[in-house]
Amino acid sequence: MGKTKKKAEPKTMELEEMNIFLRIPKDAVALEVTASLLDEDGKLMKVFKKLAVSDIRDQRQDFLDNVEDGDDYDARYVLTDEGRTYLKQLGKSLEEGGDAR
Repeated sequence: MGKTKKKAEPKTMELEEMNIFLRIPKDAVALEVTASLLDEDGKLMKVFKKLAVSDIRDQRQDFLDNVEDGDDYDARYVLTDEGRTYLKQLGKSLEEGGDAR
């Protein structure tokens, strides 16, 4: 029988991280993130991080606890014609020195 090569154990390293918003499938139970970095010599290297379902749940809860509008944080609102008319009237009232109410 031939010898099988033993796979090298991945090297672990601490990296400075930053937070971003990332949309993932709602039913995800695991997530692997691969990032390309430049090392001290300017050479490209790849690093990865695996997140289990508990990590995903924890980060989801952190998002909900810390982002004011939750999943609607990036919602777009459109001014209606009625709202635009009211805004113009409000502007005129303020220009004339009147009360904004």
